[in-house]
Amino acid sequence: MDFIFANSPYVWIFLGITLLFSEFLLPGTFVMFLGIGAIFTGILARLVPMEFYSQVVVWVVSSLVSILIGGTAVRRFFKSESSVDPFIQDDFLNQIVPVETDILVQRHGGKVRFQGTLWDAISKDSKIPKGNFVRILSRENLTFTVERVDS
Repeated sequence: MDFIFANSPYVWIFLGITLLFSEFLLPGTFVMFLGIGAIFTGILARLVPMEFYSQVVVWVVSSLVSILIGGTAVRRFFKSESSVDPFIQDDFLNQIVPVETDILVQRHGGKVRFQGTLWDAISKDSKIPKGNFVRILSRENLTFTVERVDS
């Protein structure tokens, strides 16, 4: 243990380089900023003699600063994009599907089968028993709102 404490600046630099290279294996950029903080701590510990606990505090603070500054820079250079594709339409609207479990009025518990998958369904008007067919009116998250289809 004395060897590590005596050579702690080099241990910090080695740890920082290891964290920087591990960024290639791990998703995101978080570990890179921890590595930058470790390298900064190693250089500072080499220039200014300090206790190991002080070095840990310097590492935590320098890592937080590098996360704040570096995170802002990364977001500025790599902007995220979101767009709405006008050609994607709701393919479930007005589809006629079978009722697999009784559909209740404004209560979850009913199920319909759409494209081979069971979906939760609710009705606005009346209870719809199993075996009937319904028309899908809308979807909210994973629940369809349906109406009975008269055959």
